[in-house]
Order: sequence, then C-alpha cells, then structure tokens
Amino acid sequence: MSTNIGEMSAKIITLSVVLILSIQTGCCCPNGWTQYKYSCFHVSRDSQNWFNALKMCEIHDSHLVHIENFEKNNFIKHLLLSSQANNTWLGATDWLEEGTWLWEPHGVRLNYTNFAPGQPNNYNTQNCLLMDALHNYQWNDLECVALTRHYICERGENVGMIIG
Repeated sequence: MSTNIGEMSAKIITLSVVLILSIQTGCCCPNGWTQYKYSCFHVSRDSQNWFNALKMCEIHDSHLVHIENFEKNNFIKHLLLSSQANNTWLGATDWLEEGTWLWEPHGVRLNYTNFAPGQPNNYNTQNCLLMDALHNYQWNDLECVALTRHYICERGENVGMIIG
C-alpha cells in the first residue's frame, strides 16, 4: 500500500512540475503566437482591409484583438513595437451606428478607449479601429475597405489544440 502511495505521490509531483513549467514557458499558444494572461496574440505579416483581417483571424479560430484596459493596451503596443508593425487593425467598428464602437464579432460596447487627440473623427466614413504608430500607438478610426493594414488576432490559449 505504501508503494502505491509513493508512486502516486511521485506522479502528482511530476505532473505539478510539468504544469508549472508549462505555465511559465507559455506552452499553450501555437507557434508564432505570444501569450499574455489567458490569451494568445498573433501580429500578421501581411496587410488586409479590416473585413479581410477579421476573416483571416476567424480562419485561425480567433478574432481581431479586443483591448479592455490600459494594461492590455500597453502589452499590444509593445508587441507591435517588437514586431515592427506600425499601423494595425483592432477589432472594433462603429459602422452600425456612428460613434457607438463595438468589439466584433460579439457586438460588445467598448468600456476602455485610447483614442488619439481629435479621434475618432469619422473623416470620409472612417468606421474601423486602428492602433496608429504615428500617434504613439493611440487609436484612430480609419476607412475599413479601401485601406490595408497589419492586424492582430487574439484567441484563448488552448483553442484548437488537442491535449492527450
């Protein structure tokens, strides 16, 4: 009986060490994705218009990034600086109702914003959200279809992964 308890204890300790190392090394994000808290982020190398960027993220079981607070905004800013992506689509639009910004595809209203001074200005029907290097990575509204930019996809850390 004591041998079984000893073996069981050894297995529990081994699993605990593996779990701790997994958390510390960010093992739960796919290759090419960066972990922050319980999500994974990928900065595109290509440029797309906002709607195509949304579709590209969906193909990878993700969505255009949602930024809910200052800390996450700061993380995204530094992620963009390190990847040298200057102007990058975020996941919000106000195309349903001017001035009412919603995170897509879920339609959740923004509870945090970081717009550059004078933004959003809806110049020439600008309805999609961008993190803009020209404004120190503050937010700007931009035309959704005619312009292409890099984009950031966000997903849960274990989405689409098989554990076994």
